[in-house]
Amino acid sequence: MRSQDIGLAVTTSHYQIVIIGTDLAGLVFGALCAKRGYRVLVIGQGSQGVLYEHQGYTMCRRIEMPHGLSSPPIKRVFDELSLGLELRNLPKPLDPAFQVVLPKARINVSTNAKLFERELKREFPGVEDEISYFFKRVAEIDADVEEVLKLRPNLPPTGVVETFQFRRLVKRFPFLDDEWAIEDPLIRFVHGHPFRAFMNAPFRFTSGMLPARPYPATFVRAVTELCKGTASFDHGPNALRQMFLGLIGAAGDFKPKDMVAQIDISRGKATSVTLRDRRQVIGCDLLVCNMDPKRFFQLIPQEQQNEEFHHQIHTLQPVYYTLVGNFVVRARAIPEAMAKHVFAISDPSQPLEEDNCIHMARDIDTAAGTDDREVRLITAAMRVPIHATSGGARSATALLDKLQRRVEETIPFLSEHLLARHTPWLKEDDGDEDIDPTELQPCYGEAIPHTLGTSPVATTTGYRNILVGGDASFCGLGHDGPYVAALNLFAQATDRVPLKSGF
Repeated sequence: MRSQDIGLAVTTSHYQIVIIGTDLAGLVFGALCAKRGYRVLVIGQGSQGVLYEHQGYTMCRRIEMPHGLSSPPIKRVFDELSLGLELRNLPKPLDPAFQVVLPKARINVSTNAKLFERELKREFPGVEDEISYFFKRVAEIDADVEEVLKLRPNLPPTGVVETFQFRRLVKRFPFLDDEWAIEDPLIRFVHGHPFRAFMNAPFRFTSGMLPARPYPATFVRAVTELCKGTASFDHGPNALRQMFLGLIGAAGDFKPKDMVAQIDISRGKATSVTLRDRRQVIGCDLLVCNMDPKRFFQLIPQEQQNEEFHHQIHTLQPVYYTLVGNFVVRARAIPEAMAKHVFAISDPSQPLEEDNCIHMARDIDTAAGTDDREVRLITAAMRVPIHATSGGARSATALLDKLQRRVEETIPFLSEHLLARHTPWLKEDDGDEDIDPTELQPCYGEAIPHTLGTSPVATTTGYRNILVGGDASFCGLGHDGPYVAALNLFAQATDRVPLKSGF
């Protein structure tokens, strides 16, 4: 739709909060706003759920492993939404929380401290003191990180007051200073030691940030929260999103199939969004990007763009993509002792990249307790450099082949019982296959300053009433990330959009 054609449309409705995209962070934020009394609209913008259909089978776009459900940000969100009971009852704890498979070891990570200690002693004999030091040091660092999360500072700080408050926090918590690099908690293990790989493998998949140097709130938070346990949900992997959308519906609307064609800017503020093919213009007081920031900000006409800010967004670049492959198999293919989540490492002495380190999950397409099906799903993932997409569909197929070979090292009879396989990277367009850019799950390198090394993007933007949430925001915090992002968005929203009397 051309800009002049869009201009002919008439504003048909107005919402205080308009959220574009269905990433979890924005849905949590929308639920908080709805609870407070704001009128909220969520526009799907072509977003997809975790599940999809291929050749008559249900498959997964991404592997989600809920963990850290007792962390301060998550508890605060559920308390704000009066969902404390749901937080206790909805998640179904997994035991073991996950497994790590090494060439000469298989470790079950149990929430039972004695069982976990026994596993570590059996698989890593002779380094009991080094392991004890590691967990002690991780606990010390994480206690400080958790204290900061409880204080809920706006990260990165904006304005004079927040900057002053942040500097005071740095004096109390030196790790908040971006120049302060923590010592390696694994310092007592030589590089290439299998215990290093054991601890780093799950971190590489739960964190959306893999920086060149360590940050306390990425590696340490991942280790602490993962060892506390993982969970699944009775209603499957979309359960949380559906719950938050239900709360939003109480004070607003959800348009899952609608697409925004243009965002209109006037005097540095978003005034309205125009829906594609409907000639419908929706006014807003606050607009939230809850999707890939690059695709979102392309919706602003070039003549209305803040050039300096758009340059920053244009240079936002991941270092890895996560390739996901789905393998539908007969039940006999599943090893009897296989946990719900498994991290498999080929060579602990080599970098944990591509097929040297993979994450496998069984039956994450369904509710908990459905392991008696005759047809089962194995979903696997590996991190690949971004240039791996340059060959198009041929490269994606070659990567899926490589992933399958690696999965077969852990599940020997996979090919014998394989019924179907697919990666969501591949899409058909007029009979031809190509890589779908919307399915590329990014993993970022360096964080922006003053975010504890957890976020490649800031919540605030170059526009007075546009904020950024989405999967990228605070992605270094793993499962905590969407909730930290939502709380940051909520603090900004209540400052920028005061509730009118009558709400």
